[in-house]
Amino acid sequence: MEWKSYYLEATDYYKAALGASGKNTLGNLVIYNVVAMSIENFMTSALMKSGFIPEHSSISSMYRELKKNHNAPEEFHAEVRFMNRFMNFCSLEFTPVIVPTDEEIKRMVGFATSLKEWTSDYLAIESKMI
Repeated sequence: MEWKSYYLEATDYYKAALGASGKNTLGNLVIYNVVAMSIENFMTSALMKSGFIPEHSSISSMYRELKKNHNAPEEFHAEVRFMNRFMNFCSLEFTPVIVPTDEEIKRMVGFATSLKEWTSDYLAIESKMI
C-alpha cells in the first residue's frame, strides 16, 4: 500500500525535525523544510489511503483536499496559513527567504505533532508501527 510508505516517510521526517529542533544542530531553515516534508507526507498518506492523489504538493492545497474529503480539524487552517508564510514558491520575481525563529519552529513542530496524531487516528495506525 503506497499510503503506508508516505506515512512512514512522514514519521521519519517528523522525528528528525523534532530531534533537530531540540538540539539546534541544524539551522532553522533546514528544520522548517524537514517539518514541511513531514506535514506534506502525512497529508499525502491520508489522501492516498482513501483513493485521492493530491493535485498539488503545497500544504495549503492538500489541506483544502483534506477538508473536502476527510473532515480535517478546522484549527489546522491557521497553522497551514502560518507555514505558508515561509514557503518560497516558484516565481519569476525574487522573493526573500524568511528564516523562522526558534519560537516559530516550535509552533511548526507542534502543528506537525497534531497532524501526526490526527493522521494516525484517521489511518488507524498502531503505535508499534511508529
